[in-house]
Amino acid sequence: MSTVASASSYRATGEAPTVWTVVTNWNRPEDTVRCVESVKGSAYPNVRVLVVDNGSELGNYDELRRTVVGAEVLRSETNLGFGMGSNLGIRHALEMGARYVLLLNNDTTIDAGMIRALVDAMRSHPSIGVAGPIIYYSHEPETVWFAGYRMKGKLYVVRRGLHLKRPFKGIEDVDFVSGCGMLLRRETIEDVGMFSPEYFMYYEDLDLCLRVKKAGWRIVCATGASMWHTVSASSGGSESPMKEYHQVRSSLIFYRRHTHGVMFFVNVGLRLLRAGYGSLAYVLRKGWNSHLARRYFQGIREGVRENSVRAQN
Repeated sequence: MSTVASASSYRATGEAPTVWTVVTNWNRPEDTVRCVESVKGSAYPNVRVLVVDNGSELGNYDELRRTVVGAEVLRSETNLGFGMGSNLGIRHALEMGARYVLLLNNDTTIDAGMIRALVDAMRSHPSIGVAGPIIYYSHEPETVWFAGYRMKGKLYVVRRGLHLKRPFKGIEDVDFVSGCGMLLRRETIEDVGMFSPEYFMYYEDLDLCLRVKKAGWRIVCATGASMWHTVSASSGGSESPMKEYHQVRSSLIFYRRHTHGVMFFVNVGLRLLRAGYGSLAYVLRKGWNSHLARRYFQGIREGVRENSVRAQN
């Protein structure tokens, strides 16, 4: 394994590879500005920032253009969803010569040393294609939200997180890191491709990670890298109808794409049981929400229809 370069050696030798940071915005300019400002405070010496405005209302887009500083802004006239909006940014970054592309949710902020730690992880071995940080809750800054998952075979509902007890291992091999904060190697993108257009929101990052692993690349959590996330801000909160709709729709597309036969039905069954448990807990806590239920069943119908159309083609 090669020796990891430090930030000071990057500055001394001028060899810091270019990292393009892609932040996708949809009607939340204040969050996006806060995210960009945290990236601008990075200790890494060679960072470019690109904001993809994903069809925001014109007033919010104008505010973004007025208030965001030190970043390029690329606009889509319609909301393409997280994956396809990110793809616009990834494509632009590669055209501009990016060595690495860092994807960030706009409702995140990063530690000053995060980008350096992620790049160090990448440079430690050429087989590492994707690296993610430890992600903490914004409202509980010392509580871990996500640090990569390991899968149980093809039981994708059954996921095992890292046992994060100090001292951490510097690099932990995992099967999945979140698109909320994900560093991609240029060669990996060229080999595997970008996010699949089948997903509007949710599961596109898990789909990409499985394709990356299948192609022989490693995925790691760099435990020295830290960021903070306001969970589900863009989708309206953790129990919003929009989130429930897109999660169930995307999950059905994902399971049909990556599982077959009995495993498909096992994964879907476990997913629905998990959703049923969560729905019951919600009803007991807050009462019946007909709009939430309608959106959930709409997501099931559309996920099944998408799979039927795909099978016919």
